[in-house]
Amino acid sequence: MILQRLDGRRPVSFTIPPMTIRSIFKRLGLTSPWSVEVAIALLGLGAGVGLMPVLIFYAGATALGRYEGASLGHLYHSLFVGLGEGSVASWIVFLGPYGLYLLFKALQAWWRAGTHLT
Repeated sequence: MILQRLDGRRPVSFTIPPMTIRSIFKRLGLTSPWSVEVAIALLGLGAGVGLMPVLIFYAGATALGRYEGASLGHLYHSLFVGLGEGSVASWIVFLGPYGLYLLFKALQAWWRAGTHLT
């Protein structure tokens, strides 16, 4: 057992305060609902453009193996060409993370509306 001599002081605490998404947004100065939605939209679109193609490439390379001529740059090129041509698959890759967030919000609103009816 370790004895501490406090001398009227509080003991040193090694706990981290909880980091909720609201506290992070408040720390960034995003307090209005519109600014929070814009920040989440930009975060979702950034994840769709920056993270999703990388995850798709490495998941495909791991599951199926690499094929000749495959590169991450070629994947990005084909996705951006697909955006210009109106390819649904390219739009789903880029808008997917934000679309999942919107789906979650819609399901949450539907759930809350159902609880108010009973």
